[in-house]
Amino acid sequence: MSLSLFSAAAQGFAPTYSPMQRASVQQSGPVTMSEASSRRALFGKAAAAFAGVAIADSASAKAGEFSKIGIFTISPISSPYQPGGPKAGPDATYGYAKSDGPMLANGYEADVDREKKAFLESARRIGTLQEKVDSKTWWFVRDELRIQAYNMRSSMQAMNKVNADKAAADKAYKAFWKEVESLDLACKKKELALAQKEYADVMSALAAYSKLI
Repeated sequence: MSLSLFSAAAQGFAPTYSPMQRASVQQSGPVTMSEASSRRALFGKAAAAFAGVAIADSASAKAGEFSKIGIFTISPISSPYQPGGPKAGPDATYGYAKSDGPMLANGYEADVDREKKAFLESARRIGTLQEKVDSKTWWFVRDELRIQAYNMRSSMQAMNKVNADKAAADKAYKAFWKEVESLDLACKKKELALAQKEYADVMSALAAYSKLI
């Protein structure tokens, strides 16, 4: 057997080896400006589409309803912010097409019992300030006038509105608060004689008003 044939036979019995081919891995490069812009445009279109659905559902709601956007649903609930909702005047329906039955609140303004009680309590407290004026406790007098002012004004205005002689009540109301302002100024100046005189005027104006209610 020749040497060339021997070499060929030996190679026939030798194990063959071929290295495994590694799967190719692709690495994406950085997102370009155009790709980022395209993504923003896509999300913007999706958001606009969702908002359009919500608006369309809201437009089809009944009077007195608006759309409540939930996590998974869009459902109408009662609201005065729809066409046909609230309007000014005694016939306001607050979201309903028309009223059904009598207005339960009719005549509520004529009931001033609560306001009268509040006024009498404020008047009582103002009537206790003589000692504080005489002792020159200016800060206490001024504070008490301010504490009572808001509720007392509100109560007096409510009572004046339903008073049989509204003009006289309004006049007495203005006269009383003018005297209160004068008393406050006298306390600010810390002038005892003037403060005593103004306090007497306040009590006189208060008595005149009280006769009208």
